[in-house]
Amino acid sequence: MDDRELLEARYTAPSGKEFVFLWEKLSKTIELKTGVFVFPDKDGAHVQHQGGGPVSFPMTCIFNGANHARSADDFEEALHERDVAELQHPVYGIRKVIPTGNISRDNNLIERINESIVTITFTETLPSDPLILEAVTADELVLILEDFENAAAYEFADNIIVENISEQLEIQSSLNVQADILTDNLLTLVPDDPELTVTINELKNSIDTMFESANERESIGALLRSGESAVQKRLNTARLALNAMRQPSQRIINVLEKVRGYSLLIAQIRNQFRNDPFGLNNIRNVFASTRLTLSGAIASIATGSALSIAQNATNNAQEENTRSRGNFSTADGVMSREAAVAIAVQLNTLLSTIQNHEDTKIEQNNFIDSNATAYYKMIKVIHYSINLIFIVALSLPMKKIIKLDRDRNIIELCAEIYGSVDNFFIDKLIVENYLSIDDMEIIPMGREVSYYV
Repeated sequence: MDDRELLEARYTAPSGKEFVFLWEKLSKTIELKTGVFVFPDKDGAHVQHQGGGPVSFPMTCIFNGANHARSADDFEEALHERDVAELQHPVYGIRKVIPTGNISRDNNLIERINESIVTITFTETLPSDPLILEAVTADELVLILEDFENAAAYEFADNIIVENISEQLEIQSSLNVQADILTDNLLTLVPDDPELTVTINELKNSIDTMFESANERESIGALLRSGESAVQKRLNTARLALNAMRQPSQRIINVLEKVRGYSLLIAQIRNQFRNDPFGLNNIRNVFASTRLTLSGAIASIATGSALSIAQNATNNAQEENTRSRGNFSTADGVMSREAAVAIAVQLNTLLSTIQNHEDTKIEQNNFIDSNATAYYKMIKVIHYSINLIFIVALSLPMKKIIKLDRDRNIIELCAEIYGSVDNFFIDKLIVENYLSIDDMEIIPMGREVSYYV
C-alpha cells in the first residue's frame, strides 16, 4: 500500500454511488453513557456507568484535481441520502455509518487551490438489528398524554396518606414549594401568560384547601371519613399541577428554549427533595408529589417538543411550496434534522435521570411501588414522542455551511445556493445567517454562510 492509498478513504452511499477522497484530521469519538449526580451537601459526585454509546468519525474530506468542485457537490448530495452507507478507511476498516451533524464546505482559493473540502461526521450504526419506529400521529400523541395525566392524577390521590395534622402540613408544604418552582420556571418561559397565571393561582388555592370541607376546616378524622370528597380535592390538585406543566410546552415558542426550561425545572425539583422528611407517611407523600411533578414535566416537554417539531416541519413544507413573499418566519425558525435528533436524545437523558431518581428513592426508603400504571404510561408518552421526532426528522432539512472564498453579493450568492433570487429565498438567507445592513451589498470573504437543503 503506497502513501496515497494510506491517505485515501472511500464512501459508498445508500444508492451505491462511490466516492474516493483524501482525508485529514480524522478523530474517533466514542460516547460513554454515564449519569453524573452532584449533591449540594457533599463534595464530589456519584457517577453511574451505563455502557458505551455511538462511535463517531468527524472527518475532513478532500477532493482535488480537475473536477474537484463537481465531485464535492456530488458527495454533498450523497450525504443527504437516507439509509445506511459504508465508510472504508485504511485505519479503521469498513464501517456501516450514517452522516450526522452539519455539512461544512470550504473552497480556499488562496491557500488550497484546486481543492474542495467537505467536513462531516460519520456515526456508526447497527444495521443488523434495525430500530423499528412505531408510527404515531400528533393527535394520537395528545390522547396518550391525556391518558397518562389521568392515571397520574389518580395515582397521586390514592398514594397520599394523612393521619394527623403534622402530616397534613408536611405534604402541603412540599406541594407549595413545588408550586413555587413551577411558577418561577414556567412563567420564565411564557411571561405574562394569563391562562398559566390563572392555573397556578388555582393550584396554590387547591393546595391550601386540600384538607378543608366546603364550609370550614374539618378534623383529620372527619376528613378521612369523608372519603370521596377528600379524593376529589387531591385529584383536583394533581390535575391543576399537570395542567400548569402542560401549558407552556404547547405554546408557540422556541423548542430548544422549552427543553432547557423544563430541564432546569426537573433539576430543581430533584434537588429540592433530595432529603426525605421524617416518618414513613411523609416519605411516601413527598415521593408521590415529586413523582407527579417530575413525570408531568417530562411528559409535557416530550409531547410539546414532538408537536412543535412536527408543526415546524409542516410550516417549512408549506413555505417551500407556496414561497409566500414577505412571510418567512416560524416560531422556531428552521429546524434541522440534527437539532431534532439532539432534542430526542435530551428527552431520553431526562427520562433516565428521572428513572434513576425514583429507583434510588424507592431503594433507600424500603417501600414497594405497588401501582406502576402511571409510570408505564409516562414511559409510553416519552417513547412515542421520541418516535414522532425521529419520524419527522427524516423530512427535515440538513444544515450546510460554506466558507466564502471571495467577497460575494447577496443576490449572486442566493442564486447559487437556492437557484432563485425570489424574495422568499433572500429572506431565508438573511434570517438564517443574521445578515446586517452592511451585508446587503457585500458579504466578505471568509464568512461562513449556512443554509438548509
